[in-house]
Amino acid sequence: MLLSLCSCKVIERKIYSPTQINSPSLKQKNDHSFSATFSLPSGFDFNGGYAITNRFAFIGGIYLHKNRDNEEAYSILSRYSASSSLLYRHKGFHGGVGTYFPLSKANESFVSFFGGYTKGNFRMDETLIEYFEDSMTTTKNNFYKSDISRYFLQAGLGLYEKKFELSIVTRFNYVGYSDVTTNYDSSDQYHYNLPDIAYPAFSQFLDLGFDTKFFLDNKRRVGLQIFGSATTRLNRRDYNFYHYAFRLGIGIIVRNPFKKTG
Repeated sequence: MLLSLCSCKVIERKIYSPTQINSPSLKQKNDHSFSATFSLPSGFDFNGGYAITNRFAFIGGIYLHKNRDNEEAYSILSRYSASSSLLYRHKGFHGGVGTYFPLSKANESFVSFFGGYTKGNFRMDETLIEYFEDSMTTTKNNFYKSDISRYFLQAGLGLYEKKFELSIVTRFNYVGYSDVTTNYDSSDQYHYNLPDIAYPAFSQFLDLGFDTKFFLDNKRRVGLQIFGSATTRLNRRDYNFYHYAFRLGIGIIVRNPFKKTG
């Protein structure tokens, strides 16, 4: 068993990729913030938030991700090897509502709780070249498309200074795959851990991340944003979807999120 584990490698088709956690800067009614970021794996996220009262707010945004990956597989025992060129395209939007409130009288630290829904879809294109021990080589071109629905609950702690902010956030995602179209056969879908074309599949992911903002002046009109998150699957007894474990990005945040109202 140990020899078998050490002598093989599989191609991981990472059909799930985390998005940026939307963590707006809010202190009072009419506060708002909007950001545009670039992150790795390659993608763009556009997020915003608006406080409708001193305790409740909306969040929303869109994402456009496109990533290329090269994977290899081999088995020493059967003298089999393969190389795969993969292209992933993800796009979608999200919306949510929640509450926020201060932890201190100085209004320098806030906690927030949001719940919402993300509607998206993705496509995976693969060129697979397989090499067998009898010197035979085969090439396959396949695609896999699916709608992805994500219900999320998130919590955050924000620490605010004049020109600097730090938010620690966590997000639970209940993810559903549906309306699959593909030219992979049933055996491939099973062995590659892909949700079946005939049955919707669900999985659970947990994100843990940080979000920092550095403003250029005390008026807080424009700032630099840096964020990162780590993602893990929770219910591994179900479909063991391969996924990207990290997202790290940089971008800009515009407008004054703490604008005083007259």
